[in-house]
Amino acid sequence: MMNSIVYALSCALAGLLSFLSPCVLPLIPSYLCIVGGTSSPAEAAGSEWKPKVIAGTVSFILGFSAVFIALSIVFSATFRFLGNAFRWINWIAGAAVIVLGLNIIFDFLAFLNYEKRFHFARRQRGIIGAFVTGAAFGAGWTPCVGPALAGVLLLASQSGGIPRAALYLACYSAGLGLPFLLASVFFSAFMKASAKLKSRLPLIRKASGVLLVAMGVLIVTGQYQKLSAVTAGWQANVSGVDSPMPGAPLARIPAAGGREGSAADRAIPADTIKALTAAGLQAASEGIDPIDFSLPLLDGTMQTLSDLTGSVVFLNFWATWCPPCRMEMPSMERLYQGLKGKGLAMLAVNGGETAEQASAFMRDNGLGFPVALDRTGLVSGQYGVQAIPTTYIIDRRGLIVARMVGAVEWDSLEIIMALEKLLDG
Repeated sequence: MMNSIVYALSCALAGLLSFLSPCVLPLIPSYLCIVGGTSSPAEAAGSEWKPKVIAGTVSFILGFSAVFIALSIVFSATFRFLGNAFRWINWIAGAAVIVLGLNIIFDFLAFLNYEKRFHFARRQRGIIGAFVTGAAFGAGWTPCVGPALAGVLLLASQSGGIPRAALYLACYSAGLGLPFLLASVFFSAFMKASAKLKSRLPLIRKASGVLLVAMGVLIVTGQYQKLSAVTAGWQANVSGVDSPMPGAPLARIPAAGGREGSAADRAIPADTIKALTAAGLQAASEGIDPIDFSLPLLDGTMQTLSDLTGSVVFLNFWATWCPPCRMEMPSMERLYQGLKGKGLAMLAVNGGETAEQASAFMRDNGLGFPVALDRTGLVSGQYGVQAIPTTYIIDRRGLIVARMVGAVEWDSLEIIMALEKLLDG
């Protein structure tokens, strides 16, 4: 997915800025000497020692990468089980990352500059010693690397499951490690270039702080899905697929239904479009044929979408590991309980998970609306789902009239009024 690429690139950029930070860049020659087993930069640049320096650097990178990825797994596994407490943790974690970023810019919290380093005797050097040194570097968290790493860990832990979190920390490690490797290969050129960069280190530090503050704002507001939808629009513009960006009129789903009918048969009243738009939903200018499908529900029975024609259908795509999905589901439950007696049908399509996983989530969170299982992701793919949660609103005629990418409070007065207009229609 395009949003995964954006997050991965952001994490790699954070790693690069960590490498260029004032408490890492000046120490690179020393680190390279340690991992290469040399006693001076002059030896490290020599042809005799260079293979050992490069090999040691690779082992050093693998060491801190292993620590960072292990941390990502711990963070992600923890966040998966936060349940309804997630929203509060979200705000607290985001605020903490914002404070860390502001401290990098303005340096007003002295205790955050504490650094724990590990030292190794010369006999511990070599490939294994370099790996242990890299692990110690990762565990020590220098004052500059620590805040950036904390921000990336929080971002990764809330952007998907454990594999995706590990991927994002691998990207951070690559952003930090690749310059290390290049410095070991082109040691002499690096020494000259780093000398020229010293005057710009304060500016680089501030850039790191700005990036962290931006990450913190994303964490506090839970706006990852908004960025995902925007990048889906960029991807659509590049590929030629008609996939509208947030705020743009809903155009069509990537696959078309086969219903015959004139534009008049598909027309959506202007007041209904106005109500849907006022509720923050992407309203279609005329109804769109949904793609029919049949999926098993949690109780094992099959649900066919077209069987719900005659009701207003709330079709939602989600997963248990998705924090924005978790955030909006209590409001979905309230909406369902309030309007199901008036003709609202809700179908939450879980992507890629087992019945046991989805059932446990629904039970633990007191949710009672119907859930269908899209184990292969085929239906999500047919509907062009680029980010979750994604929700489609289908009117009583069986036509899609609105879409929403991202989490919202579904029981807001504006949304209820818009849905009641569809129910009355």
